[in-house]
Amino acid sequence: MKFQDKKNILRWSVLLPVILLISVFYFFRTNVSSAGGNNKQDTLIIDQLGYRPYDVKIAFVRAVNPDSFVVKNAATNEIVFKGKPNNKIEFDRTTGDNLYPLNFSSLTRPGVYKISVPALSVTSYQFSIGSNVYNECAEKTIQSYYYQRCGTEISNGTKWAHPACHLKNAKFLVDPSKEMNTKGGWHDAGDYNKFVPTTAVSAAFLLYAYEDFPDFFYDGQLNIPESHNSIPDVLDEACFALEWLIKMQRGDGAVYHKVSIKNWTGEHLPDKETEEQYIFGISSTSTADVAAVAALGARLLEKYNKPLSVRLLKCAVDAWRFLQSNPEIIPQGGFKNPAGVEGGEYGDEIDSDERLWASIELFRLTGSEEYINYFLLNYQKVGGPNYTLSWKNTANFAYYSFLKLYPFPQGIDQQNNIKARAAILSNMNTYCNQLLERIELGGYRCVLNNDEYYWGSNSVVAGYAYDLTNLYRVTDQRKYFDAALDQLHYLLGRNTFGISFITGIGAAPVKHPYHQFSMLKYHDNPVPGLLVAGPNSFSRLNGKIISQMPGKCYEDFEKNYFVNEVAINYTAPLVYVASFFSQPLDNSISKKNSNDSNMETK
Repeated sequence: MKFQDKKNILRWSVLLPVILLISVFYFFRTNVSSAGGNNKQDTLIIDQLGYRPYDVKIAFVRAVNPDSFVVKNAATNEIVFKGKPNNKIEFDRTTGDNLYPLNFSSLTRPGVYKISVPALSVTSYQFSIGSNVYNECAEKTIQSYYYQRCGTEISNGTKWAHPACHLKNAKFLVDPSKEMNTKGGWHDAGDYNKFVPTTAVSAAFLLYAYEDFPDFFYDGQLNIPESHNSIPDVLDEACFALEWLIKMQRGDGAVYHKVSIKNWTGEHLPDKETEEQYIFGISSTSTADVAAVAALGARLLEKYNKPLSVRLLKCAVDAWRFLQSNPEIIPQGGFKNPAGVEGGEYGDEIDSDERLWASIELFRLTGSEEYINYFLLNYQKVGGPNYTLSWKNTANFAYYSFLKLYPFPQGIDQQNNIKARAAILSNMNTYCNQLLERIELGGYRCVLNNDEYYWGSNSVVAGYAYDLTNLYRVTDQRKYFDAALDQLHYLLGRNTFGISFITGIGAAPVKHPYHQFSMLKYHDNPVPGLLVAGPNSFSRLNGKIISQMPGKCYEDFEKNYFVNEVAINYTAPLVYVASFFSQPLDNSISKKNSNDSNMETK
């Protein structure tokens, strides 16, 4: 061996370990979880929009005892609040995180702030304290439905624009020689199929938000073509879905289940669709969904759009007549994709909850005893409330609508209605008190059990918050209000990842959702207001386990549709909850905050 060769070997024997060490360091630096990053702000976890003046205000420090903390005016750096963490470490059972709560509830002065922990040399993102901190969340989530519109040009002056898509008639799957105009409605998720169950439930959340908080909504609130037509924009957006649902009704009142392609063929822009879209068969669940939401829409739109209200009334009654003539579920066993068809199915083996929802909304619209009698005969058979609302479980819509009847109209069976109200309220209390127990067990105060981190877990969080707000509205008990608000905090960044799960909202929002239009046209800057699915410990991309802890099974990776796809029915309950917390509430209740021990306010 030549001397030079020995010299080279010696040189590499020294350099190679150094190179490997540098490579390993670089790997871990650049390949940390894309969900949360690797910076000090991940240690100090806040709601990235902020807090209302008289609500409980809690941030978390993860893993390390902060000893003390201060809140500073973001503009002047002036210390406005000094505090110490609760001595009790909060263990989060779904993520394995140890947390130190920082309670600064007695700071009520509106402004823009940041939290600093001197011992850790860490400072939070800026956040606001103000009465309207959640308005942005409410308005952007509603606005997101405009960008999901199908069959029309998307062009409102923002960058998220595209030509009209899916303009061709769709063919009937059972007889492709026949076709029908199915233009309109909302793309269901990250792709471009359209489903009646998810559209109906999503439109209902928008409509209920308007019904329950009408003072929050107004014409010109959003940036949509219908703005400034003397109709609140949230109703205009719901109408876009309702018009499509009317199209999906057959002449005998039954409703087709979905419009979709047969097989997934890859990502593309909405106006570049090359696959044929098909109309699938009817289902009794879709028919009942449409009966319910059409009746709801007809009632709320009567003073704004009488012609559409009349059409919706006919749609709802015709759907109900079909259901009454066909008391068994259609198709038998619930809707299933035919052989050779892939993609979303939204099959549901039970339609009693959808029928119950339809009955109460038709009663509220028409006052006919036929509908209230059906409700009173069947509400106990359906059972509940005992789980949150989804496209598959609409019973809570029915219960909460029934509770709005009180005091009961004259001329109906008062005794049976009083009995039903008492039974439903009793079930609601039992159900929501169980949710409170779960929240107390979770360090992040997230309501989910370990086994609820499945596909769409964030929508389950929002759904539980919807339930809690409805019980608060009936009982005025602050504990339900605070518990619902904890769930909004979780979605807005007070979670193990330190990110906002809603695109375009907060200092560190999700940036890479599975949303084909955003992926292909505006990478890193997706359509705002979309709630992603969230942690999912059951479905794994390419078999890869993200984490052994269910609450940490998430990554902000656009190809992982198991955790990062968006969907209209995910965002819908969040619209309602964010709208609820955008309402001015009675400060006499709001000021009853939890203990602010070890705190001083400057």
